[in-house]
Amino acid sequence: MKPVDHQSAENYCAGNLKTSGRVHLPVAPKALARGRFSPEKALPRALTPDQALNWLEYLAEQGQSVKVINLNGPGDPLATPELTLLTLSLLRDRYPGVSLCLTTLGIGAGAYAAELARLGLAHVSILLDAVDPEVAQRIYAWIRPSTKTMPLDEAAKVLIKEQANSIAAMIEAGVNVQAKTTVYPCINTEHIPAIAAKAAELGVSEMKLFPYLAKGEDCPQPRDKATPEELSALAAQANQHLPTTLIDLAMCQEMIEVEFSHEVVNQALLPKPTPKRPHLAVCSSDGFEVDTHLGQAYQFLIYGPSDGPVVLLESRPAPEPGSGDGRWQQVALTLSDCFAVLASAAGEAPKRILAEKGLPVLTQEGNVEGLVDVLYGGGKKKGGKK
Repeated sequence: MKPVDHQSAENYCAGNLKTSGRVHLPVAPKALARGRFSPEKALPRALTPDQALNWLEYLAEQGQSVKVINLNGPGDPLATPELTLLTLSLLRDRYPGVSLCLTTLGIGAGAYAAELARLGLAHVSILLDAVDPEVAQRIYAWIRPSTKTMPLDEAAKVLIKEQANSIAAMIEAGVNVQAKTTVYPCINTEHIPAIAAKAAELGVSEMKLFPYLAKGEDCPQPRDKATPEELSALAAQANQHLPTTLIDLAMCQEMIEVEFSHEVVNQALLPKPTPKRPHLAVCSSDGFEVDTHLGQAYQFLIYGPSDGPVVLLESRPAPEPGSGDGRWQQVALTLSDCFAVLASAAGEAPKRILAEKGLPVLTQEGNVEGLVDVLYGGGKKKGGKK
């Protein structure tokens, strides 16, 4: 057994991209649980698969070297497995030499073990903070392992069982599994050796031990704080069962958190025309304003370059409503030469289906000319409103 390795968290922080080459992509819009010591607020914005690729292209344009891509947050990547698997597949195709990994609570992960193995993930990190349902109940405010809400005591039992089953399934499929364990003083402190023992029994390759770090002054906190000496002792106990790294979060206080609502970042995330998809589809009732819901559009105005400038090229009839998901499959075919479709609003199902077909849906009201200009990299939005 190797000795306990004390490392700073610098290599685990997105803000240290220049030195570590590690990028965290928040692509998960839905959570499977909320900790008692997490802020009670809506999840931050998640990136769509297309936006994730655009962000990486932007980083490359800035001269950044990306070596590791971790799908992590703001929710749980496997709460929306279709989106996550699509993102991983796109990343693997675009960046075949980059190390891919994801961080998840582990609920339902077993069902996707074979696919994760096929995509060649370097590892999957399971957020393993308890292996006893009673301890889990003291850590989580709620756990939602399915579409139905269940009492916390029942959900905690499901969580523990699901994590064990998922770890076993992924390891059997050939996926390297790591444990990320947060130390909550006076809550799971005495439980750390049991977590490490169970993780080792299941075949987890290593444990990364993190001290709890409050996110905001108004965030609920455990009663006490663990001292460096206590953390070192816990890491040593865990190391009796499997290789353990104690992450010193104090060294990462100044990490840069990417704010994806920032105007410059928003510009970088916008879809861009490509040789195969040079055109843009717009939903408009009058040709002057983007004012039509995607589901109510009877036609698409098609914009694109013509001998230099971007102009209105044609209008195409939209498929008739009433055919369910098949309608959006038809839209994807109708707009197969478009890099995006612009509408005043759109439902989640068509946005998901079209994104899977490589056609992101942008929802923004405003002047058509101004918005088209922005998407072709020409200028600022004119008269737009969200």
